[in-house]
Amino acid sequence: MDSFRWLAVTLSILLGLGVTRLLSALIDVFRSRSQARPDWVPLTWAACIFLWQIQYWWAIEELPSLVKVWTMGSFLILVGLALLLFAAASLILPATRLGAGEGYRAEFERDGRWALVALSAYFVLALVTDWLFWGVSPLSRWGAYLVGLIVLPLVSAWSPSRRVAEAITVLYVPLSIAAILELSPAAY
Repeated sequence: MDSFRWLAVTLSILLGLGVTRLLSALIDVFRSRSQARPDWVPLTWAACIFLWQIQYWWAIEELPSLVKVWTMGSFLILVGLALLLFAAASLILPATRLGAGEGYRAEFERDGRWALVALSAYFVLALVTDWLFWGVSPLSRWGAYLVGLIVLPLVSAWSPSRRVAEAITVLYVPLSIAAILELSPAAY
């Protein structure tokens, strides 16, 4: 097995764990719906995190054509990206079903907002990686997407206003979809 396949396996394990964590949390939301009312804001962010996990998994296929020699540094950066997506997936929704009297909104405001910080950190690392490894200027169109993908979750996470957080959540969905469509080849 060539060195890239070993890297791809490691990244796939981390991404698979994140996807599993996110999907398990969604099942718990469904199961506890009669005791704790689901909140659309963290569910929407969870959907965005899921899309970015799938996009990263899809993009792994492109890496051998972009990187000819793998170093420990490049490996650690790619692992860091996968770990940040895992952290976002793990924090966005509670790890267990909620009981009577508990609420998804309160859980999101306490712990879920940290998922948005992890998501922003993912895009900060992506911005640095794209610039250092592939020479993509932060001033390019992709750089502009990244700035939005970095700033919006942070503003939402620390906004004291629920309305602002909701508006940012609504804005983030089309931004993510447009960025994913532009970034991801339809086929390899």
